[in-house]
Amino acid sequence: MEKVDPNPSKLCQEFARILGSTPSVVNGVCTATRSRTNLHPVVLGRPAESFMFVPQAFSFENMNKSGKALCLGETVLLQEEVNPFMSKLRKHGIIVTATHNHWLFDKPRLMYMHFESVEEPLTFARKVRDAMRVLTTKQIKVESSSYKVEADASEFSSHEMESKDDHDMQVQMGGPSDSSLCDQFSRILKGEMHTFEDGICLVMRSRHNIQPVVLGRQGRSFLLIPQMFTFESMSADGRALCAGETVILQEELNPFISKLRKQGIFVTAFHNHWLFEHPRLMYIHWLAIDHPLDFARKTRKALCVLTNRPVRFRTRTAKRRK
Repeated sequence: MEKVDPNPSKLCQEFARILGSTPSVVNGVCTATRSRTNLHPVVLGRPAESFMFVPQAFSFENMNKSGKALCLGETVLLQEEVNPFMSKLRKHGIIVTATHNHWLFDKPRLMYMHFESVEEPLTFARKVRDAMRVLTTKQIKVESSSYKVEADASEFSSHEMESKDDHDMQVQMGGPSDSSLCDQFSRILKGEMHTFEDGICLVMRSRHNIQPVVLGRQGRSFLLIPQMFTFESMSADGRALCAGETVILQEELNPFISKLRKQGIFVTAFHNHWLFEHPRLMYIHWLAIDHPLDFARKTRKALCVLTNRPVRFRTRTAKRRK
């Protein structure tokens, strides 16, 4: 088995520096991440500041002898930023692969854009940095008290949603026991890494059995094969804003949806993130106001319908590229 250096290379560090991000190596791939900390959304009436809600992520991998690599990126956007940012990417020749929501009942309305290119990583990073200059840096806040709609985790039809008084919510920003709760949350979901900070638990793992090819290049970036789960904004009754995301094959999509819906979990979006990929990759996002460990067990039950068999696709280009 090939040994992978867990420390970011100098090239990876420079890639992240240009993008104002933190470098890391995930699945052997240089990955640079940051949150848009000036955005403070509310989802289902609760503050939603987990990386899953306000992400910016970039990666490069599979570099050839001429120094060109498969470069990927994604960012959260406000509605008014979508077209200016898209135009900047296109002027730089970067392929815009998807623009869509990930969540429902969010304020402000959050959109997400995904993009890809085969080029030198630092060139890609500089182009993306230039495009990101059109994004606002001002603080965007929506007080949870001004958007008090909250859904019961066990009954998610729209007519069953109810308003809550401010004192009923009493969102807690974390306590001494929440870190151990995050550990349990991660164990149930078989997380490969997890963090707990400022009352936000984030769990990450990859679907390693899926080995896609994108733009003719083999890919194993976390951006391609993610599974992420989070909880935050816990109230006095022990319920929190819980969310999940996974890459999913087309044939798995509807069985997985059925499992989530039978357990009262709100499916908020499913769609592509990338273009020119094999096999066809879809991504699904879901939400609940629930006790975190209950949400984790329900999600684990739904994840059981996903295949564990190796899913590979190799093109002649991918075989010859070396």
